[in-house]
Amino acid sequence: MFKYRAISFPILIALLAVMILWPEWGRYLFVVVASLAAAMMFREIGAMLRNIGVAVFEKSTVLFGGLFLFSMLSLSVARQTGSRAMTILFFLLLMFCMLAVIYAGWLLLLFGKEKKENFDRMLRSVGIFLLAGTPVYALSMVYFGGSEGPVALFYVMMVTKSMDTGGYIFGMLSGKYLPGGNHKIVPSISPKKSWEGTIGGVLLSVAVSLLFYWYYAESSNGISASLAWYILAGVILAVGSFAGDLTESALKRTCGVKDSGHWIPGMGGAFDVLDSFIYNGVIFWILCWKLCRNVVH
Repeated sequence: MFKYRAISFPILIALLAVMILWPEWGRYLFVVVASLAAAMMFREIGAMLRNIGVAVFEKSTVLFGGLFLFSMLSLSVARQTGSRAMTILFFLLLMFCMLAVIYAGWLLLLFGKEKKENFDRMLRSVGIFLLAGTPVYALSMVYFGGSEGPVALFYVMMVTKSMDTGGYIFGMLSGKYLPGGNHKIVPSISPKKSWEGTIGGVLLSVAVSLLFYWYYAESSNGISASLAWYILAGVILAVGSFAGDLTESALKRTCGVKDSGHWIPGMGGAFDVLDSFIYNGVIFWILCWKLCRNVVH
């Protein structure tokens, strides 16, 4: 497990570095990576639901959901570059995907032999797109939110993942060295999560947030906000990360699977990597709208 993760993790970090440090070219890479990640999540959720007898149109959800998100993100790139041809092309692709999905549902109801089953599968497929696509799109709009966007995305990802890292380290240490072990929070959903690990994760998230404050608060490329904002954002994003992780754990436990997929060696599926961001993309938008409006335009 560790040796595979030791290969996967540096590759993911390298991709993130290109997107953050070279936004002129990194935005094209971001569109591809975000669209593929969303498509993999659609595939993984569909497969997990199939495991408990809930049928969806898996291939169609992956194809049209991935293309839909790709078109939306490409429109953001076209807006940034001012390319009229790209704007028209990806707007037409977006409309095609939207109309194809809408009218496929009605046509299945009209001509399909198994009308109720097909229509139910269609609605579930759209539900998967909304549930998994919205977090990815929210993170994408942070990235495309102006000159501060790449740094803002880097901030969200680092603070969010610090909760995971801190929770793992403090949870492991407390379980090993505290008399009687640590204290579990929700063993029915995630048996390994403890109060000690959660508190440690929150503290690490706040610490990382303060590092960004120290380095970026006065920078033209950073998030211009107060010390109080950085502390509050660190706490809220840590809680959002915890909630996202629990949400995926609840889905996996319901479906009787350990990992959402096996796309990323040593790390599981795309959903296993991105579950911490189920809420945090939208949460960051709200934080910026309320407290730091000049970050995301």
